[in-house]
Amino acid sequence: MTKTYKLIIIVVISFFIQVSSQPVYACVEGLKWGMNLTNVESHLGVSLIPIKEKTNQNLFEVKDIQISGLPVDVLRVRIENEDGLRQLAYEIDNENMTEVLAGLRYRFGPPVGTSVDVEGSSPQQQWIWHTGEDVIVAVKSEQRPFLLSYRPSLLDPSFL
Repeated sequence: MTKTYKLIIIVVISFFIQVSSQPVYACVEGLKWGMNLTNVESHLGVSLIPIKEKTNQNLFEVKDIQISGLPVDVLRVRIENEDGLRQLAYEIDNENMTEVLAGLRYRFGPPVGTSVDVEGSSPQQQWIWHTGEDVIVAVKSEQRPFLLSYRPSLLDPSFL
């Protein structure tokens, strides 16, 4: 009889945690997926500049900022009118890549995928993490800065 009560309590607590969970944090502490442009700018303490492209009017960027003490060449965000913050991408100098990758590995474990793509003379490495809430993609290329991209996961791993 006590095992039944324990099982019921565990199920109720699990259900409560699922229902009352906080919004998912994006890659910068305090940012949340779905935040509007004003809240993102306020949190970062910068003004985001719209990127003028015909197909994407919801892209914004800021150059030469620091996030968590790390110099970021360019921060780009995609903020949808209805859905708010949907993606972040950082361009970081390649010399900081090792520290960033080590931090991601420490926090989320080994990447779920890695690849090396050699196109002519320009190799490209890619690492992918799925945290349950976010999909993180890191890309190293010799011709471009180190790129780190975050977006909310579309897949709920509890259904797998």
